[in-house]
Amino acid sequence: MQFLKKHYEKIILCVVLLSLAAAAVSMETILRRLRDEMAQPPSQPPVSSRRLAPLDLTAEEASLAQVTNPPPVVLSGEHNLFNPVMWRKKPNGELLKFTRTGPDILSVTNIVPLYTIIAYDHPTGNGAIYVFTIQQHSGKKIVEYPKKDEKTRTGLYVIRDVKGPPDNPTDIQLEILETGEKVLISPNNPYKHVDGYTVDLRYDPENHNFLKQKVGDIFTLDGEQYKIIEITNNLVRVQSIKTTKQTTINLK
Repeated sequence: MQFLKKHYEKIILCVVLLSLAAAAVSMETILRRLRDEMAQPPSQPPVSSRRLAPLDLTAEEASLAQVTNPPPVVLSGEHNLFNPVMWRKKPNGELLKFTRTGPDILSVTNIVPLYTIIAYDHPTGNGAIYVFTIQQHSGKKIVEYPKKDEKTRTGLYVIRDVKGPPDNPTDIQLEILETGEKVLISPNNPYKHVDGYTVDLRYDPENHNFLKQKVGDIFTLDGEQYKIIEITNNLVRVQSIKTTKQTTINLK
């Protein structure tokens, strides 16, 4: 007992050291076994004879398509969130509802061409001077007395050649100065060229007609001003003075 009392710490230390040595030997054995198991190829899972039914992803695919291709936002149409309805009263008291206003519902009721006409009438005296009737933009007719190779007062043309007797020519050749074109005219065959148009417009919300409008004319729709910037034989193009937005109205 005296020996144990004197050396019990050493005995405990020896027991602990022996336990650690035993644990180290055991750990080495366990690691060797695990290393051998990991070196072997993994076993294949058992193959089942039953096939899984395919998943029905119709709803999910439809939701994905809707997210990736959202429908366009329509700000026009019959709803009134962004398009307030306008009501107009007819002379008989009946109310008319308009879901659209402005140049989009302008209608073209008529387009009339405007002509420049150069007509030869007759010679004067010995044929050195000729009598011409001029009409520009289908306006008022004026009379000119041109000579050969001299520029006229209107500045539209010059007589370049006279065919037939000078006092009774059969044809007169003109040079149109703006284009350089050379044309033949006679008393029954004047020069005629379309140089513009007038248009008649109708705006139903205000029950108003805009007649004989020309390029550059300005008119008002619902308090906003618009300018005609182009007229052809089948359409009219107008531009907002405020926003510069252009609208094309076709002749129906």
